[in-house]
Amino acid sequence: MRTGVLTAVTIGKFDGFHRGHRLLLEKLKAFSEQGLTPIVIRIRFPGEMILSEEEDLEVLSEYGSPELVTIPFTEEFAGKSPEEFVREILHDRYNAKEIVVGRDFRFGFKRAGDTETLSSLGKKYGFNVTTVEKLVAAGETVSSSRIRGLIKEGNIEEAENLLGHPIKLTDEVCHGKELGRTLGFPTINQIPPEEKILPCFGVYRSEVTFDGKCFPGLTNLGLRPTVEDAVSPVMETYIIGFSGDLYGKTVTVRLVHFIRPEVHFNSVDELKNQMKMDLLKASE
Repeated sequence: MRTGVLTAVTIGKFDGFHRGHRLLLEKLKAFSEQGLTPIVIRIRFPGEMILSEEEDLEVLSEYGSPELVTIPFTEEFAGKSPEEFVREILHDRYNAKEIVVGRDFRFGFKRAGDTETLSSLGKKYGFNVTTVEKLVAAGETVSSSRIRGLIKEGNIEEAENLLGHPIKLTDEVCHGKELGRTLGFPTINQIPPEEKILPCFGVYRSEVTFDGKCFPGLTNLGLRPTVEDAVSPVMETYIIGFSGDLYGKTVTVRLVHFIRPEVHFNSVDELKNQMKMDLLKASE
């Protein structure tokens, strides 16, 4: 137990910290302003994440930077009864006095515990429970699964609206085959992390930020079937209005709008002509 430290805790999957999750973070921040130490307990399931770890912390900084605790959903963890979870983690480990969860929160072996179970155990272990209703947008509940679907469809605008956070990649620029330079469209290359969910392969209008400056861009995300047929996805971005060397620099590329899917062209000339048309669309 954190001797002498009283905490306020919110618990959930928190895949992406979307707008619905932020309602819980607002409650948590309010309790922190009353003197409790805020803690976010994220139950991590296998699979791709909507945001990277750095982006998660960026979101949390907007709410006072509560401590982020990630608990893997292992067989041992899944086997804990609701009371074991409360006693061992919320009470013994974190000395929780306020708990914030969604209205549909379930926990413990085979999801046996719900918010009523949690409130009942709170009387025994000395904490209060605040429940938050699901956020509804356009007639549907805001959820990670809904946002995942939008991202995979390439519906960047709606995904960002529900997420409350840009769909972007912040990473170091790496060396590529420099084909874009020979085509008259020099690009920066970045390798998306394996653990982060990716939009459908294709060409996007984008925004590129580095050294405190922002430029419009044209980004291709995919396997480059015309010139390489790569095994792993590559993000290539042509920065409109910029010329210079960015190798080794950390650059943020935000995808803004889906233009077209990735396709295989019969020749490099066809690819070059299509890039010119893509650039016109991006400029519009």
